[in-house]
Amino acid sequence: MSADSTESVRHLAFFTELAALDDRDPAWRAISAGLIVLRLVDSWFEEGTDAVAADSWGVRSVRAVIEDMPEGTPARTLLGGVVEALTSSTRGGALPAVAPRLMAYARLLDLDARWTLSADVYETILAHVHTAEDPEVAVNALLRRGHCLRQMGDLASAAAVFATAAEVAHQLGDLIGQLRARIGEAKVLAEKGNLPAADEKLEAAAALAGEHSLSEVRSAATHDRSHVAILRGRYDAAVRFAYDALRESASEHERARILNDLATAFSALGVKSAARDAFTLIAATAREQYLRWTATINLMELAAEDGGRLQFERYRQQLTNAVLPPLLLVQFELHVGRGYQTLGESELARSWLERAAGTAASHSFNKLVFEAEDALARNTRHEARAPAVAFEVPEDVGRIASEIRELREHAGV
Repeated sequence: MSADSTESVRHLAFFTELAALDDRDPAWRAISAGLIVLRLVDSWFEEGTDAVAADSWGVRSVRAVIEDMPEGTPARTLLGGVVEALTSSTRGGALPAVAPRLMAYARLLDLDARWTLSADVYETILAHVHTAEDPEVAVNALLRRGHCLRQMGDLASAAAVFATAAEVAHQLGDLIGQLRARIGEAKVLAEKGNLPAADEKLEAAAALAGEHSLSEVRSAATHDRSHVAILRGRYDAAVRFAYDALRESASEHERARILNDLATAFSALGVKSAARDAFTLIAATAREQYLRWTATINLMELAAEDGGRLQFERYRQQLTNAVLPPLLLVQFELHVGRGYQTLGESELARSWLERAAGTAASHSFNKLVFEAEDALARNTRHEARAPAVAFEVPEDVGRIASEIRELREHAGV
């Protein structure tokens, strides 16, 4: 199978990332090691076992670069495992020998919000996978690459990859793969603004997963229905969907993502205490960097709404030095501007809102451009932001809020 790509230079994403970093930065060493290992993988696919003889100068050099990484870091362990798999393989270019370790490395990059790098690793896998021999690897790599492309904002490419994943899974009789591909397609529809179509596709996926007792898949689809409900302003429904998904998920990573949408829905309902409980839990315990960043942005907004200037500044400082992906960077700048507006600092608000509008325009995030410009106009008129409206909370939603507080207290944060 040949992966989709517009790059003429192999692993261009790694070269681009390295060019943006100082070579004294620990991240530079980690990414450089990843690139060198991937180039060794390329040689192994093309030249066979001769390219990775355990005592060769090239392999010794690669191992030296890996050993230069800080001890105990997951990337060092995973990259070392890739090299070990290459040197111990008796058949050069046999993907099963190295695929699990490459998939794990790509997943690690994904969790660190380095989606361009993760997508590159999945592309390497897809360039050499044989669907008939490695069906699970083929479908999973397609689904994960589609996820990375969507996170990067490349919705057209993401949609194409999810469609390919659905087709391959159908040919293989892989129902789970088909349903996860449909969920991916629904996420793309939601980001394009077609919320009714996204919800319809997710509802169908959740129903079919339920019929086949696929609880994790049903949880994933129901969770994404919660996200779509938030976008449609149906916040009490969003809470119920998210809670339903949370009860069915056994994955720590997925539970953190579900908590994030649950917190967002509570915040929109005006139940700030429950929102703060959930966001605090995510910021302190989530494994995924992107989720920790998102939770911190939302805690910053809640601090501004409560008039907590010191807390607001503490969260802002944490995020100012982070290398945020484009969409999250715009949201951060927009929330900082709105926060200063809420705190009565109109000049600081104007500066940050102008930054948000510029960043959004440079990435064609048109909806966020409009939001930033609207906030700027309100700031110019010295028009105070409307306070969050606390909706009447149904009894079952109130019980869910109490359970989230208990979760936070149990975690000790």
